[in-house]
Amino acid sequence: MPATKRVVYSVDSDVAARFVATFKGRDRSRAIERLMLRALGEREAEIVAAAKLVETDPSFAEAAAVSDWADAQAVDLLSRR
Repeated sequence: MPATKRVVYSVDSDVAARFVATFKGRDRSRAIERLMLRALGEREAEIVAAAKLVETDPSFAEAAAVSDWADAQAVDLLSRR
């Protein structure tokens, strides 16, 4: 069985009341977990989309070149140790 953790968050009282009225007992925890997973997936998708944009959009070419140079410098420095 996966480990669980009790958490406390502040939520608008009207929203909380509607949620409690709509979801009973353990369904609340499952609903919150599903919403958290959905929100995490959306945030991760935003990050991936931003990374792809930086890698493919020509307007970011200069920044990519600086990043590649910095990566090469770090590899060179670490390989000397």
